[in-house]
Amino acid sequence: MMQTQVETPVQVLIVDDHPMVREGLAGVLERQNMRVVGLAATGKQAIEMYSVLRPDVVLLDLRLPDQSGFDVVRTVLGNDPQARIIILSSAQGDASIYNAISLGVRGYLLKGIDGATLADQVRHVAAGGSCLSPETAEKLTQYISSQKLSEREIEVLGLISKGKSNKEIADLIFVTENTVKMHVKKILLKLQANDRTQAVVIAIQRGLLDA
Repeated sequence: MMQTQVETPVQVLIVDDHPMVREGLAGVLERQNMRVVGLAATGKQAIEMYSVLRPDVVLLDLRLPDQSGFDVVRTVLGNDPQARIIILSSAQGDASIYNAISLGVRGYLLKGIDGATLADQVRHVAAGGSCLSPETAEKLTQYISSQKLSEREIEVLGLISKGKSNKEIADLIFVTENTVKMHVKKILLKLQANDRTQAVVIAIQRGLLDA
């Protein structure tokens, strides 16, 4: 008589700072015959639990209380380049998606995905694949084809978001006020913004700046 091979359940570590989200996701995945091996509320917990548990897949939110999800990705992949991480976030900014993929995550899904689809994507990543929701794939394409801000322009925009004037920014980054004006002009053009305030709002929506 042939023995039927029992499929080993995919082991998942869930990282999210909201208890209801963590427990809800755990319930969804367990109903789909997966094994939730850990629930982490902070980046520090996530890194510690990953090193001990070595799950097949990590479901990671980008917004954590102690550090960003990007920092967790860097640390976990630095320690284990084979780690399979899926970002599951409400953050839909095209820069956030691009940054996460660039760091080496295996997928980027948006919260609100239904349980069966989520389970399919987790299994796909556990088997060595990758996943992007249709919305994130579209935004990734938009980002790659758009004019990107330079590091200096993002630095200037960050100071604008803190309410600094051109003169104050010039003093802080050791350039002339005219140079700052030139940066601001380029920022408005690239973001297709009418003014400084709108530029900041667009940058936050796109994930170029933290809210």
